[in-house]
Amino acid sequence: MEESGDHGILWTQFILAAALARSALAARDLDPAAEEVAFSFADTHAGCGCVPPPAGLGRVVDRRADFAARTFHDAVAAPLAGCEGHPGSWVLAGRVLRQVGVAVEIDVNDIDTAQIARAQANREGGWVRFWSHDWFRFLRSRVAMPRRPDFVFIDPPPDDPRGPGYAIDAAILLETLAIPYMITYPAQGAQSAIDQIGRLGLELVRDGHGPSGRGQGAVLGGGAETVVLDVLGDLGRLAPLLGGRFAPRLPRPPAADDYCI
Repeated sequence: MEESGDHGILWTQFILAAALARSALAARDLDPAAEEVAFSFADTHAGCGCVPPPAGLGRVVDRRADFAARTFHDAVAAPLAGCEGHPGSWVLAGRVLRQVGVAVEIDVNDIDTAQIARAQANREGGWVRFWSHDWFRFLRSRVAMPRRPDFVFIDPPPDDPRGPGYAIDAAILLETLAIPYMITYPAQGAQSAIDQIGRLGLELVRDGHGPSGRGQGAVLGGGAETVVLDVLGDLGRLAPLLGGRFAPRLPRPPAADDYCI
């Protein structure tokens, strides 16, 4: 299988797998006597569930023994039926949740209806609902439902004209509702958003690769940030395998007030 995709996919998927597993375990532990605990995952930019094999995948898989957290490695070990590529974020999420032992509920959204049509063939079990809306409209509709999501993944495309700052409103909404979330952004390009969200940015920085290849960042919040200390060591190991370095981005103190979530 030829690796042709972006390095950043593995960065975000590794963090997503660890954070999602921690959140699902916490939900299950709230009621250990329950026969089955349902866990709902919402993906705002889901795609069809199959992506090109990411660059660096072979190196990361081969170095599995070097990582303390192996949730990601376990989730990508099996191929995706009918797909010559790599499992997308929502397929990966379903695998992680099944590993944890919760009942899987997934909301898959993509504004491209052709992607949603292809996505329906990539379900691997659990309950999956498909949407095709603008991502923020989808998010507002989903959190307004009686059963709110237990984790939200927001992965805006790099060419989104609204930029990473548009995710600030989503982050504040999810923080207010105490819904764990992860938001991705192009590395080195979202300091103002990081400042306003008030959360640590976890960045893979790839110097000298042009404007579109500088790397990938991720922000965890709403309770999902509790996994950060667990994965810091692994992110330091992962970054060189992806041709970059790990650079945490701290929020800068506000200029005029003490605002920080």
